[in-house]
Amino acid sequence: MPAFSLLTPMPGLPWYLLPLWPLIFWRIQRLKRWFRTAGHPGAQMLWGVMWNGRVVLIRLSDDMSVQRSGCFRAPVSDRLRLALAGAASPRPRFTPGRLSDVSGRAARNAGLRRGDGFAIPDT
Repeated sequence: MPAFSLLTPMPGLPWYLLPLWPLIFWRIQRLKRWFRTAGHPGAQMLWGVMWNGRVVLIRLSDDMSVQRSGCFRAPVSDRLRLALAGAASPRPRFTPGRLSDVSGRAARNAGLRRGDGFAIPDT
């Protein structure tokens, strides 16, 4: 890419964007700074300027998906690891005391009947 600076706009920039060039230049610099901090050695990016002066990121190389070596990684619990892996998690065991308690109340009260384990008023 040809050299450009704050005072010399990039070649091929439309004439109506020349008054906005300082703003466009700072947006380009901010994007490059982000890429230097977030990118890895060998990673590449392709950016462009839209017709309205917006600086857009067109493409990033796949090297951005690699984890940095000094990155802090929190430990993951076993239940979360199973859930993220898609494995069937063990279901909580059913305690018959709950259902029998509801059944006992329903038997004592004629206005209530048992339905799906919950006491529902009889209508």
